Amino acid sequence: MLIDMHIHTRRGSSCSVLHTKDLIRRAKEIHLDAVCITDHNTTKAVERAKRIGTEQGLLVLGGIEVRCSEGDVLVFGLEDSPHSGIMAQDLVSLVHDEGGVAIPAHPFRASAPSLGSMVFEVHGFDAIEVLNGNSNDDENRLSLGAAKKLGLPGTGGSDSHSLKHVGRCFTEFEGSSISNEQDLIKAIKGGRYQPKRL
Repeated sequence: MLIDMHIHTRRGSSCSVLHTKDLIRRAKEIHLDAVCITDHNTTKAVERAKRIGTEQGLLVLGGIEVRCSEGDVLVFGLEDSPHSGIMAQDLVSLVHDEGGVAIPAHPFRASAPSLGSMVFEVHGFDAIEVLNGNSNDDENRLSLGAAKKLGLPGTGGSDSHSLKHVGRCFTEFEGSSISNEQDLIKAIKGGRYQPKRL
């Protein structure tokens, strides 16, 4: 399955101009199997996006990009976003208590709140986003190096805030049948996936 695991919508992120219907149409055009709505510190756009996805024949999954005090972390498995500024280690514990997963977003991007070297200090991450559509090649290489050093798998996501960037990076899951967030969490924990570029 091909899943863009990092997308922001106009409805959920003030920095995005991406309309949900346009997102779903574009994702189908480029043959993605699913998209993850990961707006900043909110899930308010997820249910509507899921309804539109069902109507249009594309799986939509919900997550959150949480602004921690040290940088941004993608999480799957929380119903509501914790407060902005939570410590990353506390977030990981909270997410795991709820049976979810936590993935540092663009950990070495200079132009966004990123964990940087703190990615080595926070324990319990389930994967690292090593291919981010808004990070440059050097930043993505640093993320990949961190994942290898920590022995963690790497994910890919477009980090799209506009239509033209949808799917430019994504994650290919091997042998997984994903139909909801719990399936996605299980697949992430399973580690059988690779980050890809469009």
